[in-house]
Amino acid sequence: TQTFIAKMVSAAQILGLIEFYTMVGNAENRRKAATASGGQTRALNTPYPDNQVNPVFASPALKIFGGKVQVDVAHERRGLDVASVRAMELMNFAKNFGKNLNNKIFNGGLEDPVDVNSFDGIKKIVPTGQTLKPATNGFLFALGNSDTNKKLQQELLEHVDNLIRMVDGGAQVLAMSGKTLSRLTRIAEGMISTKLDEFGKPIAYYNGIPIIDAGYTPAGVPVIPHTEQCGNASTCTSMYAFRFEEGAELSFASNRGIQIIDKGQVGVHWEHQIELDITPVLLNDKAVARLEGIKLE
Repeated sequence: TQTFIAKMVSAAQILGLIEFYTMVGNAENRRKAATASGGQTRALNTPYPDNQVNPVFASPALKIFGGKVQVDVAHERRGLDVASVRAMELMNFAKNFGKNLNNKIFNGGLEDPVDVNSFDGIKKIVPTGQTLKPATNGFLFALGNSDTNKKLQQELLEHVDNLIRMVDGGAQVLAMSGKTLSRLTRIAEGMISTKLDEFGKPIAYYNGIPIIDAGYTPAGVPVIPHTEQCGNASTCTSMYAFRFEEGAELSFASNRGIQIIDKGQVGVHWEHQIELDITPVLLNDKAVARLEGIKLE
């Protein structure tokens, strides 16, 4: 199982950063961040005003994500080491399993047609008040050293800083397309550092905050595309900022994690079944934010 998980994470960086908590049963009501206001000053002999807490609950329901890996029994009759073939195919599956799960985490509930069995992804659950839109018809993240382009670059970096501050306590992670990440590393060179992750892959940091390349689906489609509509512009993309915590902020509910079941021979196949019960749970509306309408043209 650990080898399978490592292969998943190597294909989708966000899977190595999200935090899980254990949910018992199919669904639950889980209390969100407190709504009572903070302290204030008062005059001598004057009581504080009422400050009633109005509890708000998230109502997550676990969804099942998984699949099968089947290897024809004929391979064994033909002299192949079927155990090795099965192990290889399971690892191939793990890579695309990670990519598909990664796509669901960002875009779940927005498929066309909508997958009724899917959980809602981050793009769908970002609260309206947590979306930053710099310009009606898209904001150009320009290259070049002209005064105009330098001004656009500085303004965009200010918007990125504002995106980070929109997350309660400050963002822990930024996510964007690889194309946007490449542009950011060139424009903000003095604010970017790079470290290797546990798989030896370089991870960029913007002012100390790790940046995730949201990557591609198994079909080669960008998970965060450059085809978003913003006013009359249809070549826009987005950046996302998150704060993950176990059972708080933005968290992910599960029960026993990934289950890999060797079902042995089923009909004409040797079969593995892989399943994961999972759903994202936004327990603080300010734990996620989106910067939309960025153009790189």
